[in-house]
Amino acid sequence: MATTIEHSEKTKAEPQLLGLLAEFDDPHALIEASKKVRDAGYSKWDTHTPFPIHGIDEAMGIKMTILPWIVACCGLTGGTIAIGMQYWMNAVDYPFLISGKPLFSIPACIPITFELSVLLSAFGAFLGMLGLNQLPKLYNPMFKSQAFRRVTNDRFFISMDAKDAKFSEIDTGEFLKSLNPLQVEEFWSDVESPKLPRPLVLALSLIGVLLIMPPALVAYKRSTTTNTPRIHIVPDMDFQPKLKTQNTTNIFSDGREVRPHIEGTIPRGQFKDDNIPFYYGLKVLPEDQDVIAINLQDEQKPAGEKPADAKPAAGAAAAAPTEDQKLAQLPWVTEFPMPVTDKMMARGKERYKIYCSVCHGLSGEGDGLVSLRAMELQQGTWIRPASYYTDNVRNQPVGRLFHTISNGVRKMPGYSAQIPPEDRWAIVLYLRALQKSHHTDAKDLSKEEMEKLRSTK
Repeated sequence: MATTIEHSEKTKAEPQLLGLLAEFDDPHALIEASKKVRDAGYSKWDTHTPFPIHGIDEAMGIKMTILPWIVACCGLTGGTIAIGMQYWMNAVDYPFLISGKPLFSIPACIPITFELSVLLSAFGAFLGMLGLNQLPKLYNPMFKSQAFRRVTNDRFFISMDAKDAKFSEIDTGEFLKSLNPLQVEEFWSDVESPKLPRPLVLALSLIGVLLIMPPALVAYKRSTTTNTPRIHIVPDMDFQPKLKTQNTTNIFSDGREVRPHIEGTIPRGQFKDDNIPFYYGLKVLPEDQDVIAINLQDEQKPAGEKPADAKPAAGAAAAAPTEDQKLAQLPWVTEFPMPVTDKMMARGKERYKIYCSVCHGLSGEGDGLVSLRAMELQQGTWIRPASYYTDNVRNQPVGRLFHTISNGVRKMPGYSAQIPPEDRWAIVLYLRALQKSHHTDAKDLSKEEMEKLRSTK
């Protein structure tokens, strides 16, 4: 028993001197003392004040922090990762051609590049500050000093670290006393680590369990299946009253998504009546202007019936002219109401690829990506776009083609709100070029035209 007690006493840790504390009651005295400590050549020491003191950094000889360089490196790293990630995803790993747009474009990458640069810069600033200041540090042996407790009130301290190469318990103590402090005090290491209070341990354990629950719930949901619908936290965002492509809507009683123009008004910013051929594709406006403003099939829906489910009454086709018949009787223009140029043709090709090719296809056969996907789904709601090369479409005047783009036809919506009139006419010109290219024999072309075609391939 005696041997065991003796061995325990030998192995028991002894407190070690960690440094010295010098107490001051005036910030000016602290600054003057800091200058002397700096000039004496000490490197491991610090000042402690209840509020920031102007000039203390210069008095201590603190050099410029490297934190800005850390933030700059993190920002450049984030920008590089963002650019590389978007290039890999869009141009290498999963290239997806959309309306002839480039697979990789720096302007399109700016938002994500900016966000990731700022994100990593923020992480660098926050974590770099913690690392350079050796934080978090929840406990310090100086806290045991009764005098040091006033550092948050009205006292100022200089702490000398015993790890400093120049530190000496006797010499450093005498040096601090020469600075005229209120007192000089030693602070020692703890022999035993204090135990955390039991309520704090229980609280931390509860927090740990609560932190584990969200990822555990996510993992459970990802590994299982369910027949119940997902929870809609903000239902207004998931179930907005709007008209989706190839669907019906009951937003308004007449089945339309937007309201027709009020009689006697004109669109803001332009006066269409001064150039009827350009804005309407007509030589003159008809008396019944509703024919050119809306789809007639929407007008003829019975009350209380959904637009897509509307069925004409028996004998209605013979009693009233159809939409196509009414439109065919209008005085459409047969010539373009603006000069036809190569620039207009190029513009029409560009706009066509953006707005039209997704459904009608690049060649106008009605085989766009959206159409092909809809046909694969076979949901029964999709109407395949008509080919531009059918006799019905080829024989339509340019004015009526312009009207179709502007106001839509059947389930195709109107694009007058998205495409300006100049671009709509340019698309009609390009459409005419596609039709002509499919009904022209290469033998009928001149040598100059053949050479021009070969040079454009």
